[in-house]
Amino acid sequence: INNNNDVQMNLQKLNKLADSFAPSSGRLANNKGDLGDLVDNELTKAADAIAAAAARLAKLKNKPKDGYSTYELRIHDSILDAALAVTNAIAQLIKAATATQQEIVQAGRGSSSRTAFYKKNNRWTEGLISAAKAVASSTNTLIETADGVLSGRNSPEQLIVASNDVAASTAQLVAASRVKAGFMSKSQETLETASKAVGAACRALVRQVQSMIKDRDQDEERVDYGKLGAHEFKVREMEQQVEILQLENNLASARQRLGEMRKISYQE
Repeated sequence: INNNNDVQMNLQKLNKLADSFAPSSGRLANNKGDLGDLVDNELTKAADAIAAAAARLAKLKNKPKDGYSTYELRIHDSILDAALAVTNAIAQLIKAATATQQEIVQAGRGSSSRTAFYKKNNRWTEGLISAAKAVASSTNTLIETADGVLSGRNSPEQLIVASNDVAASTAQLVAASRVKAGFMSKSQETLETASKAVGAACRALVRQVQSMIKDRDQDEERVDYGKLGAHEFKVREMEQQVEILQLENNLASARQRLGEMRKISYQE
């Protein structure tokens, strides 16, 4: 606990130092409206997006399942249950983030207005708004992808990526709050607990999908190589070597493209 408090206090010092050197952000520093309302609206939008995602999952769960085998029904329900657990955990996270944000403003603004506090801390405010948007967006993507996997439009691997993106965006939101949270803040503690619940739910979803992938791959690879002739065995072996080389090249190219994309996102 003491180590966590030390980290939190050092983060706050670092943030103040960065604010003193960084130029004011034009987007928020010059904003004519109420920044308090802007932040509240983004958190409300995030909460609404999560509620809509949960409703969509419930609708998917109640869709007719005629033609599904027993195995397909089990996969269908397990993925939806895991995705619903993620959205429920995120809903609690957004509630906790809203409470923490209100506590931070109340403690930090003194006699000034909410808008003055947000303008004074415009870089932190931008980070908070960006994090709230990221949570809403990644959750929507998760539900879209889960629907796509169940209907055959998306691959299970895409659902793993979407789940990891949700975990990353929630960590971003928690980090934004942690920088300004008060010492031993109960609201921040609740937010941290909610974040852990989201992470656990995301990992559970990934485990379900990995199990699905394993079953799929086992079905595709049921070949008795011991019964193959020498020539056919050699051909199969070379095919696998070629496939591995192609995949390694594709992986290197994909990592390079992802690195270039992340450079742009960091600049923004």
